[in-house]
Amino acid sequence: MGAGRTRQIPNYERDPELYYHPTTWPGARLPHCWLEHGGRKVSTLDLAGKGRFVLFTGMGGEAWHEAATRVSAETGVAIVCYTIGPGREVLDTYDDWARLREVDEDGCILVRPDAHVAWRCHTVPGDAVSALGDAMRQILGTTA
Repeated sequence: MGAGRTRQIPNYERDPELYYHPTTWPGARLPHCWLEHGGRKVSTLDLAGKGRFVLFTGMGGEAWHEAATRVSAETGVAIVCYTIGPGREVLDTYDDWARLREVDEDGCILVRPDAHVAWRCHTVPGDAVSALGDAMRQILGTTA
């Protein structure tokens, strides 16, 4: 959860038992949207899952790349990090991701190997390494 934000259950406009509601709320399946990566049209679901943790961030979220590298080394669990935005490795061609992500541009969404959202942070905190490290230790069950 992002610094200074309270935890709220997402507002569903229709019955969540009957209708799919795309959300990045932890526990939900990562929503699909079309992006561009390496000159190819890909889905968010093409980038996530596949037996590895994936961290999505946007413009201003550079601190998450360093955090992913350090936390991967600390935990021994690989975290692939993608920055989505203009001039970055992944392009949000139709601004669909900007509408779906539910976090600020510098926030992040951590996706489990099964393509479900594990954790998200609304904005980059003062210490992204500690925030991501704490989240990963909790997810992995190795909290001290």
